[in-house]
Amino acid sequence: MRSNRLITKTIIMNKLFLTMSLALITTIASAQFSIITTVTEVEDEYNFTDKLAVGYNVNDEFMIGLAMDGEENYELIGRYHFADNCWGYASYDAESDGELEDRLDLGVGYSFNIWSNFYIEPNYTMSMRKNNEDEYEGTINLSLSYKL
Repeated sequence: MRSNRLITKTIIMNKLFLTMSLALITTIASAQFSIITTVTEVEDEYNFTDKLAVGYNVNDEFMIGLAMDGEENYELIGRYHFADNCWGYASYDAESDGELEDRLDLGVGYSFNIWSNFYIEPNYTMSMRKNNEDEYEGTINLSLSYKL
């Protein structure tokens, strides 16, 4: 009698595990990932691998991801598509010291579809950390992205 209950519980757990695994695989298989790189200038040369990011599109408007800025600095990123090919951007530097606003960068950009799932994305990013003159600094960037 006791072994029948154990066998029944084992079968139920196996079915539950299989159902959860299939649900997770279906979610991942239908998900859309993005690979993003920002072109930077280093010593009179252009570098395509200095700032790389991988993002997961939660839905058509919102993407979250992880970016590598340099060799050892990682940032959490988020994008919100508020119009056709226009997006707002936020990155949070989890490893630097300081207040929340000192770790945050905000920006806007536009995605030009070049070929299939390949995009060129000019954007403007502003750091929320003030410089020595007590002003905010911003940069104009050029990014390349590919949606998988």
